Amino acid sequence: MKKVILVGLMFVGFVSFSQNKPTTYKLGKSVVTVWENQKTGTYGDYTEKVYEINKIYKKGNAWKETNKFTKDELLQLRAVIDKAILEEEVEVE
Repeated sequence: MKKVILVGLMFVGFVSFSQNKPTTYKLGKSVVTVWENQKTGTYGDYTEKVYEINKIYKKGNAWKETNKFTKDELLQLRAVIDKAILEEEVEVE
């Protein structure tokens, strides 16, 4: 899956995401989505994780998505981001 990234009206580029189902972490309207991308580097294959942060809300009958947050939402979101990073980066043997 490729996702187009736009900043204002300026095209920035494509980001390739794996076809694997992402992991999501939710709190209220805030959602942190973690995508795993398989890459090959100088020392071999590895997995890169990409974190996407959005707020999903309903306006009328339509669902909307934004990346704008109030201060209180950011404080809640900080907890969700911490949880996502800890669960994704810490491997339990």
